[in-house]
Amino acid sequence: KDVDETDARRNRDVDRDRALRQYPMEARLSVLSEHPDAPWKLLSVHVRCAPKTGESDHQLGMNRKQMFDLHRIGERAMIVEEAIWKKRRERLAVEAMKGNAREDAKKEKEEEKKSEEGNDGGADNDEHTMTVDTGEHGNINPSSTPSVPRPLHRLFEVTHSFALSLQLEMLSSQAEALRRGAWGGAASAIRPTSGAGAEEATGDGIAVSPAFFFDGSGVDGIASGAIPTIAVMAVHFWSCDDRYGSPKVGDLSSGIETGEAKEGAALATPTSRSKLAQRTDDNYLPKSDRRGEKRLSLCIRAVPMVGLVVSLSGGSEVAASLSAKSDPSSLPKHSHHVQRNVDKLLSSIQDPFQLSMSDALLAATVLCAEKRCHAVVAALNNQKTNRLPTWIHLDVECGSISVAASISYFSNSPAESNPPCILFRLACDSRSGRFVPSFPRSTTLLRLLACSDGSASDIQSLRTAAMTSALRSGSVGRKGAGGRIDGATREFTGRIVRDAFDALSRAVDTLGRRCGVGGDWNDIDAQSASLRERSVVQACRDVRLSLMTCSGIAAVFGMAAIGLKVASGADPVADGAGGPIDDSNNPGTIQIPPLSVHLRQRIVEKVVNEGGDETKRISILEGELLAVTAKMSDENLELICYDVLTATESAQSVPMRLKFMPAIPPKASISTDVFNNENRLPKRHRTEHNGRTKSHHTLDEVEKAALWFESILNEP
Repeated sequence: KDVDETDARRNRDVDRDRALRQYPMEARLSVLSEHPDAPWKLLSVHVRCAPKTGESDHQLGMNRKQMFDLHRIGERAMIVEEAIWKKRRERLAVEAMKGNAREDAKKEKEEEKKSEEGNDGGADNDEHTMTVDTGEHGNINPSSTPSVPRPLHRLFEVTHSFALSLQLEMLSSQAEALRRGAWGGAASAIRPTSGAGAEEATGDGIAVSPAFFFDGSGVDGIASGAIPTIAVMAVHFWSCDDRYGSPKVGDLSSGIETGEAKEGAALATPTSRSKLAQRTDDNYLPKSDRRGEKRLSLCIRAVPMVGLVVSLSGGSEVAASLSAKSDPSSLPKHSHHVQRNVDKLLSSIQDPFQLSMSDALLAATVLCAEKRCHAVVAALNNQKTNRLPTWIHLDVECGSISVAASISYFSNSPAESNPPCILFRLACDSRSGRFVPSFPRSTTLLRLLACSDGSASDIQSLRTAAMTSALRSGSVGRKGAGGRIDGATREFTGRIVRDAFDALSRAVDTLGRRCGVGGDWNDIDAQSASLRERSVVQACRDVRLSLMTCSGIAAVFGMAAIGLKVASGADPVADGAGGPIDDSNNPGTIQIPPLSVHLRQRIVEKVVNEGGDETKRISILEGELLAVTAKMSDENLELICYDVLTATESAQSVPMRLKFMPAIPPKASISTDVFNNENRLPKRHRTEHNGRTKSHHTLDEVEKAALWFESILNEP
């Protein structure tokens, strides 16, 4: 009894859920007669779609007039289908009657011919008769072929086309709202075709090609039978250098695998791609729509009996990399990240009850960020055209480029190869497509210097406050405010670091626009590929120089700053050891003021002659500091320390460096002190699937740097 009650309760729950369940398309039909040829009667038809929670439908829900028109059109399509098949059956019946008449006449002639012949050919006549009968029975009678109308199929075609149009209109309205809101920007209406401003003219905002419905004449002179697309819309984002052709737009996996939908998808993609070979792009938009120039595109096509087909710049490579037929070992390192965003993009567009253009656009930009990062890294690591220093290692991590370096330490012993240490990352912004440097949370000083924050340098804060007060009072002219002191100007370390990383961002942005999203391109002519490669090589040269400079800066003010603080117990300061060190014995030193920590300080009194017989006694603060900087070459990035003696006249003045000399640690190997400790076991370097040494975290390198600094500080 308990089991029966449980089953009954479960059945009631299933019936209730089934009654409350909503479908994208729902039609109720009936047959009003018991006759075998009785037609279907359409009672009601409903088309439902809704935006995702938090999104707006922009008042595009169906009203009563639209529901009535849809009902009338669907019923008309069913009636026409019934009428067509009724005429076909009548025609087949007439043809069958004519065929039977011809067979009867032919049989009468054969019987007359038999009667005229003698009995000698009886066996042959019997055999001939059997042959005729066999042929008569083997002949396919046209009247026996099934003639069944498909009114429900026609109703589905009409309803499905209307549902796709409604969903496309809702997505187009959401895209327009995004363009006017958070995703908007100063997109220029006038785009120069050449010159330096050609790449910057599109702005940071998105451009929307609203839903465009094709008529029966076809698309751009192509027969509509070859391209079953009924409507298309597109969202264009990020700037891209398409002087030599635009990136190819490819379809992502739609998840439709059966029946006529698969056949329709085959007609929708390859046929249009081959027929549109003469166009400079393949975003499925009419030629009059030029909003997609110099941009990447997210295109949505409404294909009857298939659904909403999603296409993206570089989408073919994304779909191929995630194909189940591909070798798992050849999949990208972060394929789960790509797969998750592909699923999010498709569900946000193809789920009629979760329509969200914001989620779709965000997922599309994340996919393009991943592709652009891979394209930039591939261009920089190309050994034929570019050659990065051996100590720089680049890797792609979920839409960002991690910059790692193998750091060596200046000593009398020969340099040892160290595993690469991640110094900073270049994250691709989803809104603008630009690369923004990001730093580990532990590198506080480097993060402040990259923003040119005054709190990163006490000398900069005091000097800026003194200059501001002097300029307001008029006691110091603007020329005197920017005078030189020991080769240092009013541009302190913070501003130099900020300008260096800004230059790196601009260089990588230019390279990213020229690389697009990698993969195939719609070349304009035969020379497009070589010209594009030449422009990429030119951009790689600028990136290479900026990358070396910023890596040295990050090694000194990021990792080395933490190690120096651990070894000395004091906070390292910027601008405390004067301007950049120019050491002829160590060429290649980065031109930036070194990082320093105070060891000893004393006040020295001096007598200064002020003219004539008048003298003045002043106090100067002399300090002994340990300064650290870096020198670079194509072979290694090496940290080097200096013993520096400085003199400071006042709190707001820049210290003047009196003398300096390299600080050489003992000959014992630093790595030996680290890994041969009796209280710990050595660690194996982590490796990737291709056998290359894996980059480790900044704090993993800090331990080695701290021991190196400690050996220098403890040297008598």
